[in-house]
Amino acid sequence: MSARATAVWFIDTPDATVRIREGLINSSDDAGRLIQSIYGDKVLVPAIETDLATAAAMSESDPDSVVYAGSYGGLAVVVCSLFTTARPSTLTKTISAVRNSHVVTLLHTDPETALGAFARWEAGTLRRSFSADPVDIHEDEGLPFVFERPFWAGEHPIYYAPGTQPELMALPFHPQELAEQANRDWLGFRFTHPLADTDTDPATIPVTGFRVRPAGYVPTEDDLITTVPAPFQTPVPVTPAGAPGSQDPGKPKGRFRKRFGQYFGV
Repeated sequence: MSARATAVWFIDTPDATVRIREGLINSSDDAGRLIQSIYGDKVLVPAIETDLATAAAMSESDPDSVVYAGSYGGLAVVVCSLFTTARPSTLTKTISAVRNSHVVTLLHTDPETALGAFARWEAGTLRRSFSADPVDIHEDEGLPFVFERPFWAGEHPIYYAPGTQPELMALPFHPQELAEQANRDWLGFRFTHPLADTDTDPATIPVTGFRVRPAGYVPTEDDLITTVPAPFQTPVPVTPAGAPGSQDPGKPKGRFRKRFGQYFGV
């Protein structure tokens, strides 16, 4: 099953992959200042110390009242419901307002709809944006990166449920797998297990969760910082690389379930 994840990284360091692999130290004060521009005069109360993998899993449970962020000097990350979109290009102005970074990357994967999206901005200009489910492309802007070539060449095919005929208009790959490969290529990790030996575990990346309160709110004892341990994360079945289960995007709900059942037997 693919992991649910939405994360925007602000990159002002020559080699983000190396920095992340070596270990990051989070400044919750800097993280709070980073995201204040998103919420205007609302009060952001630092309330949770956790890791990026857990934050990605928790963000769906209360997307409007908690936002996660980490600040590490030349690197920063934000996990926020505002970035859950099928059209990343529409976020260009919002992202520029948060932090004017040399490079900004976005990852958004939604197992319920089998959506995978990724984007990259350089010096404030959109360099690449791609978003799709297995049947429909929602956005495809800019020139593809080298890491995309094997996907378009059919080297990462979608696995269909037994007895199901392949969709004639389906993509030759699963968009969530491509989106996470973008994250791996730019940052050195993905969220979905099993991780490769060269992947940094996102559970080692510290972030702070901020409760979003109305303007004028005065924090109370109930807002004291707590630590959310990694075991909160939902275990992900480990399957051999390339096996059908490793590309299962989860069980879609509602009108999506019938369409994607043919791909994954859900």
